[in-house]
Amino acid sequence: MGFYQRLAEYYDEIFPFKGAQKTFLQTYFDQESMTSILDVGCGTGTLALEFAQKERAVHGIDLSPEMIEIARRKARELENSATFSIGDMRDLRSIGQNFDGIVCLGNTLAHVSEENELKQVLAQFRRKAAYALVQTVNYDRILAKHVTELPLIQTPNLTFQRSYSFRSDGRIDFTMKLTFPDAREQVSGVNCLYPVSCSSLIKAFEEEDWEIAGVWGNYERQPWTNDSPATILAARLAK
Repeated sequence: MGFYQRLAEYYDEIFPFKGAQKTFLQTYFDQESMTSILDVGCGTGTLALEFAQKERAVHGIDLSPEMIEIARRKARELENSATFSIGDMRDLRSIGQNFDGIVCLGNTLAHVSEENELKQVLAQFRRKAAYALVQTVNYDRILAKHVTELPLIQTPNLTFQRSYSFRSDGRIDFTMKLTFPDAREQVSGVNCLYPVSCSSLIKAFEEEDWEIAGVWGNYERQPWTNDSPATILAARLAK
């Protein structure tokens, strides 16, 4: 079994949906009176399933067929109204409906190749919703401190190692390694990431006719700083 199949299988164990994130999102959706949400890069659908229970129409898309298969299975088992489809944030035309808001979390946005593609994605968002919430790793910190290793994740079934290698073209190779001690199995994968800085992200949103509504450094709503673990940005369409 390949790396991405194994990652999908254990995704919820590696990345549990934590209380601070739930509270942040609930407050955000309530403040903006959102009743329909598009979850871009939905993974195994945990966020979509959570908020579809709260009288919201939620649709999740992901490039990974394995992730979408698991999300759909979970929705069936829970008799949950959330829907899911394989989709690419670079082209949302296949999604027929519009939404109140878009969320794009879990560093999904860093999978663009360069600035123009980032702006292409934000233009796609603009055509589908009036509000957008995005979250990435804080690449200002990663680049300034030349971080090469992320904290090891250990669960009862596996260890998950993540490392960065800085490329000459300014992008980052992100290497992931899953080790299953009981099965004596190890699988790995590499993604190329575009390390967008906070200022570059703000600039890209503004150039695509979005207004910035807030920028935070974590889901506790602490203000963003160069040393924050994350970059979380909320935007609304400019009037």
